Amino acid sequence: MFWRIRQFAAVARISLLDIIRQPGFLLIAAAGMALITLLPLLLTQTLGESARLVRDNALAVHWTFGLVLGSYAASSTLARETALGTAALVLSKPVSRSLFFLAKFCGAAAATLLFSLGAGMATLLSARMAAGYFILDWRAGGPAIAAPVLAFLIGGYLNYRDRGPFASRAFIGMLVLYAAALAWACAIDAEGHCGAFGAAMDWRLAPAGLLIAMALLMLTGLAGLLATRLDTVPTLILCSLAFLLGLMSDHLFGRATEPSAAVSVLGGLLPNWQHFWLADALSGNGQIPWSYVGHASAYGAMHLGGLLLLGLLSFRRAEWRNG
Repeated sequence: MFWRIRQFAAVARISLLDIIRQPGFLLIAAAGMALITLLPLLLTQTLGESARLVRDNALAVHWTFGLVLGSYAASSTLARETALGTAALVLSKPVSRSLFFLAKFCGAAAATLLFSLGAGMATLLSARMAAGYFILDWRAGGPAIAAPVLAFLIGGYLNYRDRGPFASRAFIGMLVLYAAALAWACAIDAEGHCGAFGAAMDWRLAPAGLLIAMALLMLTGLAGLLATRLDTVPTLILCSLAFLLGLMSDHLFGRATEPSAAVSVLGGLLPNWQHFWLADALSGNGQIPWSYVGHASAYGAMHLGGLLLLGLLSFRRAEWRNG
């Protein structure tokens, strides 16, 4: 049993490192986090609603880029290794297909969650920067804006110094610098004075970000299922289609349709993404109850478990070629 756990951890770790070392992953993740950070500067016609517009758009960017990144991570780690023959080589060793598939998913899920962590920190900093009326808080936002640039410079320097992987070091550097910028923003108020830690931050965004992260895990599981049979581009297209249909789930299978057994089954199988998009609940002084986060996470975990089960069945019947 201990040997199986070590195998699982090794495959998952290698998968995570392989994903975050890919230039495509770095470009998508950096573009998403940088765009969220720059939203206070890009949204000019705010009419005094800059905080709300930045918050809603930041959550939308988090979800959109996370969809692309999760699909890319899950499909690339399976489809690419299948095409290269790496999967067949690993499976020729005493490694079960179930362990291999689940470990690969965990590696892709970890990469997706790391992006969600960075996007969540960028969202908090962006909302803090735009908290004032027609005034940007540069004391809090300045370090956040500089974080991606500094991360790329640090990654380039380390790559030049010891020939290490640039993409993974730049990505981890971004997470560390965003965490440092968040700690700095929590420590100061709008005037730059030290105050109660985190008092100026809009922590209501935390449960909203966690809900989106759960939805992205479900999409990563769907991408893993599709990647057992399809390449990266078809997987991304089908994941996007499932996302769009899930957004219309209430209209397609809800009260707007005639009740029937087939409609009920389809409505239950297709994830309703509206359960994870609660930006409107934050209007005014609205809050997202943590109890709701727990219920939505349980709903997402059930769907994710079903997707992984289907992925296991598909992966066991797949034919792999060597080299």
